Parts: sequence; C-alpha cells; structure tokens
Amino acid sequence: MSMKYVMLKLDGGELLPLLFPEFMQHSHMAQSVPATVVSAGHVHLENGKIIARGASSSLDVLSREEDTGIIQAYFDGQSVVQQEL
Repeated sequence: MSMKYVMLKLDGGELLPLLFPEFMQHSHMAQSVPATVVSAGHVHLENGKIIARGASSSLDVLSREEDTGIIQAYFDGQSVVQQEL
C-alpha cells in the first residue's frame, strides 16, 4: 500500500517526514505544522525497503533522492537529528 509524505524543515533545521493516507492532500498536511516544505511525494515498500518518490501537485514540489534515507532512519528508530544540507 502506498502512502503520501511531506518532508518539513522545522525552525531548528531538523527534517520531519509526515506520512499519511492517499486520500489526504499534501497541502492540507503541510498546513497542519508550522514548518517549511522541503519535498513531497509517495512512499511505498519495494522488496521490503521504503522508497520515496514522486511529487505533489498541490504543493508544486518534487521528492528528493535523500528522502528515502531520512524516512527509513525514522522507522529504524535512529535518534539522529536529520539536518538539511
């Protein structure tokens, strides 16, 4: 099952991925958190691994190659703060 995601940059520079169901719009989720939208797209499992790709037409942004690793780090429970480079 595919889900949507929005990658947000918080005031301190931390990156926060929000994952949510397909029926919701990227723009609605982005408006729910006071942060800057960095990227957005869809997330799905491929051979047991998380893959982030695609784009958001409602936000007019693309996914980024590094989004997959950032989202995977959250699922792996890594307590490292992800910073925008």
